[in-house]
Amino acid sequence: MARPNPLVAIMEADLPSITYQRRKLFRPTDADVLYAYKMINRNIFDNQLRRPVLELRQTHKCWAYCAWHETHQYNGSYCCIRLNKNWFCQHWFINTLAHEMVHQHQWDIYRWQHIDEYGTLPYNNSGGHGPTFFEWRDRFAYYGLTLKTSFGQKRWFRHQDFSKC
Repeated sequence: MARPNPLVAIMEADLPSITYQRRKLFRPTDADVLYAYKMINRNIFDNQLRRPVLELRQTHKCWAYCAWHETHQYNGSYCCIRLNKNWFCQHWFINTLAHEMVHQHQWDIYRWQHIDEYGTLPYNNSGGHGPTFFEWRDRFAYYGLTLKTSFGQKRWFRHQDFSKC
């Protein structure tokens, strides 16, 4: 019997209680972030991405963001992914990290593959929530993830389902 995919296993695992989630008790360590990044990169992005700087910090008004740099970093990526320290649950964390990795793919890989004949980059379509972002939707669904521009927290607590929030 084949070993279950670890990404699918996490997304299919039971959610913690809503009381636990409201307290934001899932607090990943740097090792957890690195493991999740490698797992998502291997399964969804076929190891195309170079690991950017991954930072756990207290973010305001967002769960995470992928910051763009004009020059590539020491690791070859043009991005830095900053993640909140406290999460509702591991499912929310994995889904959000995968979302930010799509932005990294747009900036580190897609934009260099689509330089036009004049040598200019398609900045207007390479880093936002447009067609290049949503082309990953089916691949996310295969692994039990949901790709959206954002998730509503109130609807999450009502439905406990990423597709409904």
